[in-house]
Amino acid sequence: METVVFFLIITSFFCAINCRISRSSEAQCLSYYNNEENFDLDTLSGQMYAVYYWPPNQRTRNACEVQTFKKLETHEIETARNGCSNLSLPSEEPVIRATYKNSTGKIVNVLYYGSDSVKNFYRSCDKDVAKYIFTRVNEDYILGINCSSEGRSVLLSKLLGSLSTVKRIVDGIDIMTGREGSPDCVLEH
Repeated sequence: METVVFFLIITSFFCAINCRISRSSEAQCLSYYNNEENFDLDTLSGQMYAVYYWPPNQRTRNACEVQTFKKLETHEIETARNGCSNLSLPSEEPVIRATYKNSTGKIVNVLYYGSDSVKNFYRSCDKDVAKYIFTRVNEDYILGINCSSEGRSVLLSKLLGSLSTVKRIVDGIDIMTGREGSPDCVLEH
């Protein structure tokens, strides 16, 4: 019995440390990457390619992941709200659904919402709503930073560019200088 109690106390202690570190990491990420740009979620529409990740993924896909963005209609927002009791989606702000196929081939739907510079990122009812920052790099490229996942970042592109084009864009993103990243797919040279 004493062993069980000791184990529970130690487990609780480490869990509390990890939770505190996680929140601290999120706050540091938000402080560092938030440029106060109020990214307009309505500009996320149609298909975009995930062409570069920080840190690099363990594998390289044969083709770049395609994410399809769609602004939800009022009845779709209500359906999402009803599907998860702890999800409070805004009524007057855009809610954008991104759909993509993950590395195991499963179709994934996520939601982005919020009118401030830091957006909310909803994956599923059993996960916490994450904090996400979008930054427009130029007309064709958008940088997405998940601050609830230690700053994991993705470069989205409207067009499937060459490796040299993507590297030029990446090299021009000052706030990502010094971070290790790589393309997630085979890009033409």
